[in-house]
Parts: sequence; C-alpha cells; structure tokens
Amino acid sequence: MADHKTDVVVIGAGVAGLAAAADLAAKGVHVLVLEARDRIGGRIDTRRDPDVAIPIELGAEFLHGDAPETTAIVEAAGLTTIEVTGEQWGRVGGRLQQLEGFWDRVGEVMSHINPKHTPDRSFSEFLATHPGGRRLAEARRLARDFVEGFQAADAARISARALAEGAATDESRARRLPAGYDRVPDHLARGLAGRIQLGAVASRVEWRPGRVRVAARTRGPAAEQLTVSARAAIVTVPIGVLQARPPAPGAIAFEPDVPAIRRALSGLTMGAAVRAVCAFRDPFWRGRLRALPRGAALTHASFLHGSGSALPVWWTTYPLHAPILTGWSGGPATTALLTGGISAVERAVPAALARLFGVSPQRVARALSRCWSHDWVHDPFARGAYSYAVVGGAGAFRALARPVERTVFFAGEATLDDGRNGTVDGAIASGQRAAARVVRLAER
Repeated sequence: MADHKTDVVVIGAGVAGLAAAADLAAKGVHVLVLEARDRIGGRIDTRRDPDVAIPIELGAEFLHGDAPETTAIVEAAGLTTIEVTGEQWGRVGGRLQQLEGFWDRVGEVMSHINPKHTPDRSFSEFLATHPGGRRLAEARRLARDFVEGFQAADAARISARALAEGAATDESRARRLPAGYDRVPDHLARGLAGRIQLGAVASRVEWRPGRVRVAARTRGPAAEQLTVSARAAIVTVPIGVLQARPPAPGAIAFEPDVPAIRRALSGLTMGAAVRAVCAFRDPFWRGRLRALPRGAALTHASFLHGSGSALPVWWTTYPLHAPILTGWSGGPATTALLTGGISAVERAVPAALARLFGVSPQRVARALSRCWSHDWVHDPFARGAYSYAVVGGAGAFRALARPVERTVFFAGEATLDDGRNGTVDGAIASGQRAAARVVRLAER
C-alpha cells in the first residue's frame, strides 16, 4: 500500500480538476490529482487517425457562447478557434429544406417559460400548454428536439424552471478547436508534472473538519491500494459517478455521509447522448440529391435535422471541408439505442443518413470509410453525457457547489447555476472557483 500526504487532493483530472489543481499549484499549494482513467481530460476525448485530416472528437467538441474561461486558456496556449457558421437544414415532409431562423424559433418558445411558475413542471408539461398557440406549433417541435438533443435530456423530466433560469449561454454561437479539444486539458496540466496519478480509482473519502483521507486503487495487472491524506479535497467526478453506490465501479463512499450533497444530487441527473463520427471516401451529400429543392446544394450546411431515425441530428465540419459527418442522438432515444451496445450506433448510420438525404443505405455504406463512437452512458467513470436538473431541482446546481465544513469541495459542470452546466467552460470555471475557495479558507 502506498501512502501520500499533500495539502489538497483533487479527485478527477477532467478540466474542472485540472483547472483547480493548476490554480492551486500556481499559488504554491501542494496538490495531488487522482484520475481513474489512463488519460487526462475526462469527457474531452480527442482521437487522431493518420488517415483523417482533423481530430476526431468523441466527447466535448464545441465552445458555446463566449466561453471566457476556455477562451483564456486557448489564447494562453497559442491556439485558435473557428466560428461554426453555415446553414441549418431539416427534412420536412420527405424533402430537405433550409431552416430559416432556427434559433429564433426555438428561442421564442423558450421565452414563454415562466421561471417563477409554481409548482415547477417538466418541459413536456410546459409544451402541453401550447405556448404561442397554433402559430408556434412547428417551433414547439423544434424546441422539444433541441431540449432532448442539445440538453441530452428527457423532456418529461427536465425542469422547465431550470431551463428558464439557465438561459444565459448563447447556444446559437459555437466555435471549434481545429487543433483538437485535448489541447485544453494538456495546457492546464503543463505545470502539474508528477502531481497527477493516472489509473487511480478513488473509492472512499473519509473526512472530518480540516482533514481528509482518500482511499483509491490503481488499475492494471500491478494494482495496489493507495491512500492520500490532505487538509481538503476537491471532488470533480461527474454526478453520475457521485450518484452511484458502492460496490458499483467508480462509486465513491463518503464517511461520514453528507446528506446535503445527497439532497442536491437527487435534483440532478445525467443526460444520455451518443455520437458517431463518420469519415467518408465519397462526400456524396455535397452533390445533387433528389431530396433537395431544384438548384439547391448543401455546400454551406452546418447542421442537418431529421426525425424518425436512431441518429436524428447530423453536422458537418463547415466552414472546414473535411469528408466527415457526425451523427447525434440525445435524450430517451439514446438509452434505447445503446441497449444494443456501441456497435448498434455504428450500424444505425447507413439507415439514418439514407433517410436524411433520400438515398439508399447501400449508397451510404459504399461511401463510408469508418466510424468512431464512445458509450458515455455505460462508461463507469462518466455514467452519462452531462447534467441537467429534474423537476424541483432548479436549485440543485448551487447546493452541490457548497463546501462541506470547509473541507470537502465539489466542482464540475454540474455545480454551475448560470446556464453553463454541461459545458467545458462551466467545468473550468467551477474548478477555478473551488481552488479560490480553498485558498481563501487557508488564509483565514
């Protein structure tokens, strides 16, 4: 058994944990980061293939809105971002048509949510009141697709109040990192050499005011127990992991238990989402398609919305022109899709694209080179895509962020209540906030 002593122990080397550790180390605080995976980055998972011109993002891909914390890191690392521009298209009545004013139409529906409505209700219940009447019937369908896709949420469970209160992020504006999103955690970790223990699965946090002891076990053939003693812990694992109970893989027991944290967790859940990143020998969608209006082309298409298939949302690399399409499923349909395993996602690609573009599955299959996917829902160190508040849980993000006896701190995208839950920027901001709190308490 290996024993370590440090000032602060951080559980999780996603961007929240790395941001916290980097800020603490910069202030001279001795920190040790325990990470269950054999890599840093958490739900940022960038892959590279010599046959593909751009990085393959199986986790986070976009910077949403202004993303100030992420942007600051990108600039400090000497990286560049590109704005996601282009046209939104959708399959309507068996034909592809450009969706003019997509975000305005969704936003008009969302603007009808009263954040003070009592009692709280689900988004489905809100839609059942037919906000906007007949005029917004199609916009309400788009809004439901948006909530279940973008938020990865079950519309029958997600809190309408939380959606209204968290409307600060501009979802219509997004950027990409051409060099790969993994450059962000790489930059955060640049000053943490020797302070990150990979393959260390934390299983127990014993604490009393001013003192913690974390028990973990390393993975692999030479697995061993290790303990870390510190005066404070920052826990940054996803809420799906916090909600798991031992002996489930990755679950963490708190001794003594923290009822306030359990109550906060009961107001949150992890959304289900999966993507298939597909490289093609032939980018057939750029040519003439019978499903398109006469004279139209998808040359400037960015997002394509379909329905009735296992992967109803697709996006291109525009304004880059790589022969890659990414398919996406979010919400309850994802859970059903993943009952067949990750291979079911890749098997669904030809039929989904055939339906969207009005071509045969055989044509898609001939053009397809390879697909990449990752099952975040069944990943024991994620247990879902990202968080959302269920009915009655609008205040849970804030509650989860409250320090426990100035000793146990929580960070991660699920601890931000300003609309940035589910984003890399929110995770980074939460880690920086937790580090600042630890430093302030130490100075008292």
